[in-house]
Amino acid sequence: MRSPAREAPWVVSRLDFPLVIGLAAAKLALHLATANRFGYFRDELYFLDLGRHLDWGYVDCAPLVAVYARIALLLGGSLFALRAIAAVAGAAVVAVTMILARELGGRRYAQLLAGLCALLVPIFLAVASLMTMNVFEPLFWMGCVWALVRIIRTGDSRYWIAFGVFAGLGLENKHSSLFFGAAVVIGLLLSPDRRELARPWIWIGGGIALLLFLPNVLWQVRHGFPTLEDLQNVKHSGKNVV
Repeated sequence: MRSPAREAPWVVSRLDFPLVIGLAAAKLALHLATANRFGYFRDELYFLDLGRHLDWGYVDCAPLVAVYARIALLLGGSLFALRAIAAVAGAAVVAVTMILARELGGRRYAQLLAGLCALLVPIFLAVASLMTMNVFEPLFWMGCVWALVRIIRTGDSRYWIAFGVFAGLGLENKHSSLFFGAAVVIGLLLSPDRRELARPWIWIGGGIALLLFLPNVLWQVRHGFPTLEDLQNVKHSGKNVV
């Protein structure tokens, strides 16, 4: 535990719950109202097929997206059911954004501005309109950031447990979360909070993240790391350049 003398300088304000609920609900309503437009995106059809064949890994994606698709299948597998899951995740992004603004000392206006940006920024409008792993990725990253801010602000290193849970689920959602984890490690090493590395909680959190990610790692090992092979094939084909 950190002593009071080392508390961060900002003062945390109250979270405006009615505002959070209102903006999150607006985000949800916006995407539900447009959920049936334009038909299925081809990746959504692929994910629905993965949902019919649940496994701990796939050639070109982490396994959690198949779980989202399975839920949609249990709800009927319609385009609306699929997009409703994405809409809920998009609404959660708005709420977590406002919570983070509050954790960083933002009062009602800052929470409102942050929530509006998360609601209307074009990239979030796009990803919350399709059921892919991309709409969930910011949730897991921001969950990690929330835990990290709490550690720095309060000195309570036990929040590394929450960080580990969010990080592990983030890795099972999309492998690019590895880059986020690397950035956190580098940031710690370059800041006074590197002292956290000498405490047990960060290692416990790391162990939790590893345990959550381990099933996918074992699947990759058992199948000869097909995801790495696929990435190499994509690189050589020039697909992403086109």
